[in-house]
Amino acid sequence: MSLITKYGGFWGFLPMTTGRYFWVAASDNYVVEGETLSASDANDGLSPERALRTFNRAITLATASVGDVIIAMPGAHSVSATIAVSKAGLVITGIPSGRRLGSSKAPAGGKRLRTTITSTETAGIIFTVSAANVEISDLELRPPAAGGRGISVSATGDGLFVHDVALVMQATASVTTYGITFPAGVTADVTADTVIRNCYFLSGAPAVSGANGGAVSVLTTAHGLVIEQSTFELQGTAAWADAILSSNAGTLGLQVRDCDFLTPTKTTTVMTDAIDATGMTVDGATTVYRCYFPEGTDAFEATGTLDIMCAENYLASSTSGLITGSI
Repeated sequence: MSLITKYGGFWGFLPMTTGRYFWVAASDNYVVEGETLSASDANDGLSPERALRTFNRAITLATASVGDVIIAMPGAHSVSATIAVSKAGLVITGIPSGRRLGSSKAPAGGKRLRTTITSTETAGIIFTVSAANVEISDLELRPPAAGGRGISVSATGDGLFVHDVALVMQATASVTTYGITFPAGVTADVTADTVIRNCYFLSGAPAVSGANGGAVSVLTTAHGLVIEQSTFELQGTAAWADAILSSNAGTLGLQVRDCDFLTPTKTTTVMTDAIDATGMTVDGATTVYRCYFPEGTDAFEATGTLDIMCAENYLASSTSGLITGSI
């Protein structure tokens, strides 16, 4: 097969690079163009026909900061331990599908990605990012219940770019289940310049009780975190305490822009706070603009009114809406 042709054609718009492509299959046996093949970590992974079996093996074979790309092939991937992204500059991606390229905002709704990753580990973390300038895209991540996380970012994971990812928290609901988290650490820990773009966060399932933790939870010091063009949707029958939580006093430059927050009702099943910045005590450390908030949900919570700067946000109601620049 002509891989160059396939990369630009049937294989979709994979990232352009001067590095290598490593392919990871979702099962021991997989199909490429009608042919059944065997995946193995003994393969070199450099062709869809010689796919690796695990992401950790692909990371071992990849070289840091040269543009290497790890491609999760279509299907339901399952991991029993965290995928430790410990090499800088890696791109980990599924094959783009189900959305128009360049769409302005991730829409709400059902599954739209060809590649899913789940974890069978108790309180498992699907990705742990400890290296700089990593990119994760075009995947549907389904963290397990009770302590599960889709992506956990350490203090050395600066410059992380997460886009076109669905974080689906529909395992048994637990307030310790998170989508993307920046876990607490020592005071000196600072994670810088993360961008989360065009992602879809789903908490709960229809007619199911129970609540999850934050879709994005920032418990350490983060500088320059941007969350944009993303959708946060609550389903189920229980309130969601915080869709976005940032609680560290040293966090600066949090920007939330062009995001939608959706709930199934305006009474019980609401977001208590769409954005909770309680604990961030520097004036203007959080900026929120051009976001949609449903009736019954508090758009913001903060330690003081000067801590969050707001502009052109839409607050919905059953009779009319309000564009506001205040909290």
